[in-house]
Parts: sequence; structure tokens; C-alpha cells
Amino acid sequence: MQHCEHCRVELLGSQKRCPLCQNKPVGDPDARENRFPDVPKGKSSVGRMLFAWVAFLSVCAAAICVTINLILPSGGWWSLFVIAGIISLWVDFALILKKRKNLPKNILWQVAVVSLIAFLWDYLTGFHRWSLDYVLPILCSCAMLAMTVVAKVRRMDIQDYILYLVIDCVLGIGSLVFLLTGIVQIIIPSALSFGASLVFLAFLLFFEGKALLAELQRRLHL
Repeated sequence: MQHCEHCRVELLGSQKRCPLCQNKPVGDPDARENRFPDVPKGKSSVGRMLFAWVAFLSVCAAAICVTINLILPSGGWWSLFVIAGIISLWVDFALILKKRKNLPKNILWQVAVVSLIAFLWDYLTGFHRWSLDYVLPILCSCAMLAMTVVAKVRRMDIQDYILYLVIDCVLGIGSLVFLLTGIVQIIIPSALSFGASLVFLAFLLFFEGKALLAELQRRLHL
């Protein structure tokens, strides 16, 4: 039988995580103790076909661009940028699929990954700072709005998304650092992101402070 060393409780059946603290249980699972039978997941032929077509078209687009670039090389190796763009889209798409069950967490991951990809593109193309001037502050602001809308539409409990929203607010407030150090050249996006993040964070602390503290205690196992 499995048991959780942190909560000191025994777990019936085969559990991947403790339902109380989300830690990995120890011990040998016993499938005979499962209260519910395993239901095989149905395979979506439409989803697989769509995935196959998107992958095929991506390869075709890369092949066509490389072929044209080889025939007309006078414009430089611009096909490499096309391939890099396709790879970036697939990395982001893979992340969306992996985190699709937890939308607030998915949104936060999108902010981090898209910002990193944008920064790499900016750096490799001469570092014109558009990734810091526009992409990062706009992503943080849109993520706060998206999390709020998703939570209201899906009627999610506050503890299911409050921590991700706070982290996004902290990232948005971090725009102030770029403003004060003169790293960003366009002030308006970073200023708006800072203001919106400060308002969201103040609302969470004043009206949902207990829920935030409870979530931090659960996450940190305090």
C-alpha cells in the first residue's frame, strides 16, 4: 500500500500524487484497491489528423523557403529565420498541449516562454529592445486580464489561480526596474503594465489575502 510521508496517511489504489499535499507517495501501489475502474481514454482521430496536417504544412513551408533561398541566394539566408520561427511556434504549441488542463498555469507559462523567445529573436537580430519595450509588458498585462476572464467564465475557485496571478503581477511590476534603469526606450507599455500589476496585486492582498496565504502554505508545505 502507498502512503504519504509528509501527511502520514495511507493511500488506496495507485496514486501518482497525495491528494492533500501533492507530494509523490512511497510504497507499492495496489490496483485491486482502486475504487473506480480504469476507463480507457478515447483517441480523437480529428485531433490527430489536424496535428498531422499542421506538422506536414510546417515541413512544407520550411522546405519551400529553403529551396527558394538556394535558388535565389542574393538576399542572404533568410530561410533560417523562417525555420527558427516555425520551431518557435512548435515549442509554444507543445507547451500549450502539455499545460492545457490548467489554463492559469498555461497562461503564465506562455508569458515566460513567449517573452524568452522574443528576447532571443531580438538579440539575434541586433537587439533593438522591442522584446522589452513591447512584448514583455503587453504579455503581462494581457495575461492578468486573461486569467481573470478564464476564472470567471469557468467559475474557478480563487485558490486555483491566485498564485499564478500574483506571479504575473510581480513580473509586471518588474517593468519598473527596466524603466528606472533606462533599459526600455518606450515608456508607455511598461508604465501601463506596472500600474495594472500594482492594482491587481493590491486587490488580491486586500480582498483575497487569506486565500493567498493558504495557497502559499499549501505550496510550501508550511
